[in-house]
Amino acid sequence: MNKQQAHTLAKLVAGYTWQSGGGIWLVLLERQDGVLVVFSGDAICEYANQSAFEEGQATTTIRLQ
Repeated sequence: MNKQQAHTLAKLVAGYTWQSGGGIWLVLLERQDGVLVVFSGDAICEYANQSAFEEGQATTTIRLQ
């Protein structure tokens, strides 16, 4: 997803954008229970917390393509 798409999605889901490098934009949504939901152009992933995200330990993944 590009920068504009990420900013639009972030507004829709009340999340925030993050550029992971190489022109790759993500939208992150931190739920009240600490679970982090990450939207990319390819998938939506759920992580137990920020540390799990940094370690690439998704608990759930939905592929979009």
